[in-house]
Amino acid sequence: MKKILLVFGFVLLLSVFLTGCATSPFPKTTEPGVIVQVVGNGRPFENFPVGVRVVNNTSDPILDVTVELVSINGNEDLKPFELWKSTRYLSLKDVSKTSVVDLGKDATFTFYLTSYSEIKAGPYNVEIKVTYKDANGKLSTINKESVITIVPVNGFYKFMRLIIEWINKFTYNYGLAIIVLTVIFKLITHPLTRYQFKSTAKLQEIQPELKKIQEKYKDNPQKQQQEIMKLYKEKGVNMYGGCLPVLIQWPLLIILYGALMNYAPLNNAKFLWLTNLNIPDRYYILPVLVFLSMFLQSKTSQMPGAEMDPNTKMFMYFLPVIFAVWAVSWPPSVLLYWITFSIVATLEQYLIIRSLEQFKKLGEAPKKEVIKKDKKEK
Repeated sequence: MKKILLVFGFVLLLSVFLTGCATSPFPKTTEPGVIVQVVGNGRPFENFPVGVRVVNNTSDPILDVTVELVSINGNEDLKPFELWKSTRYLSLKDVSKTSVVDLGKDATFTFYLTSYSEIKAGPYNVEIKVTYKDANGKLSTINKESVITIVPVNGFYKFMRLIIEWINKFTYNYGLAIIVLTVIFKLITHPLTRYQFKSTAKLQEIQPELKKIQEKYKDNPQKQQQEIMKLYKEKGVNMYGGCLPVLIQWPLLIILYGALMNYAPLNNAKFLWLTNLNIPDRYYILPVLVFLSMFLQSKTSQMPGAEMDPNTKMFMYFLPVIFAVWAVSWPPSVLLYWITFSIVATLEQYLIIRSLEQFKKLGEAPKKEVIKKDKKEK
């Protein structure tokens, strides 16, 4: 049960990290009139949104709202940025089914910016032009100046991207580079994975002895714990060996995720049927592969002879479904890494378990011969 709670807690934390919090980035405002708010921050070599919210705090509805991104730092060509996946002019009909913003309501518009070169971290002045009509059809204009912030790239992400660029020089394709990097990553962490399975196998072997101790000292928890720790020490079992390698690997996985997410050079990268590694797969092939690969990984992670409790079985089906749903909105760059990781992990787990079984059989063979010999002597 503890392992189930640990996994469930990890999934919740991961969901917050991957999807972000649901709270609005715009501050609440009670000022009268039509209020324009602008928020935006990003990093060099990344795609990032600049949000514009138009709040109607008048006594009447406003109509036909349009928003224009006029300039950045006084440059009408938006340098050193470029637009990505959006235009400089957005109308209310582009973001809503209606052309009316009722009193007390608001409408949010999003411009997507990117940079394909190293830009300085710091504030950048943004000029926004908003036009709308009041209830009488009178046209009004609001010129809003605000600031977006560019922060330095995380050092870990930057290092991982340098590796991707280096591999891309040989593969000539970012999709292949991501796959190669994921395979290399799994090879590096293979000793940790093998150690994890060996620890799990040892724990499985001593289960009968553990149950005897738990039954014998069920009324004395302190003595029970002492005897269990003594058994672990005698058998050379690390009680954290099954989860510690996983906890060590996850930070590396998260760094790779962060390096791939919204990485600007992937905007024009093609791979198989994908025309852009930063736009979700419109055919939903990758989310399906996420489900299948994660399900196979879960199936092959089960040690032979181990009993699967209902909770574990539920999670074996539940987690792949959850990740497949998230994958619908994730960029292909992240999904290629995730699918490759799961497929390689499936093969890796199969080979590790098979080698552990063969090793176990070799160890049991001499014991059987001794038993037969003793019987003959008697």
